[in-house]
Amino acid sequence: MGLRALIKKYPLFLVIALLAFASCRSFHLKSEGPVSSDDVEQQQLAREFKKLEKKAARQAKKDIWRTEKRKSKIAKNRSNPKIDKVISVARSYRGTPYKFGGTTRIGIDCSGLLCQSFNAIDYKLPRNSTEQSYVGPTVREKDLQKGDLVFFSASRGSNQITHVGLVTEVRKPQEEVMFIHSSTRLGVIEDNLYGGYWRNLYIKAVRPSL
Repeated sequence: MGLRALIKKYPLFLVIALLAFASCRSFHLKSEGPVSSDDVEQQQLAREFKKLEKKAARQAKKDIWRTEKRKSKIAKNRSNPKIDKVISVARSYRGTPYKFGGTTRIGIDCSGLLCQSFNAIDYKLPRNSTEQSYVGPTVREKDLQKGDLVFFSASRGSNQITHVGLVTEVRKPQEEVMFIHSSTRLGVIEDNLYGGYWRNLYIKAVRPSL
């Protein structure tokens, strides 16, 4: 009976047991005398059994990898109370008009917004956006998380940092990364990093060493 017929007729664990028994029996028969057609079939089953074992081992490795990846993703998305507080404070400034050098609810600029937001957890950021770009390790775009600082230039192709924002939500990596900032035209608002305009001006991101 072939391997496929065995699987259809018996549960998988019985098939494995039968194959294991067959491989042992074929060894004994080979040592006792001439190999019959039945022995050839048993040896074939033994080879099939080894293939199944290798396939199961490969699948087990894949399952472990997927589990670890899932755990990593869960850990990545787990809320950080400090970051949540920073984001909450930043959002409380929504609608505040832009004012160069401003740090109040009457008027505030991009780096001032971040300074005030991180002050809520007693974390002191440098006052200007260029210096803020060095407060932590650089983060790849695909690894962006809530609380990361994102930096922009004034024109496409330039590497001179002139603007900064705070990542507030990551819904779809490299598709929808929301950040809050104080724009010169609309004041404090939230935008999508990949919405078009800001993507062309994006330079880098860092994660503050809290």
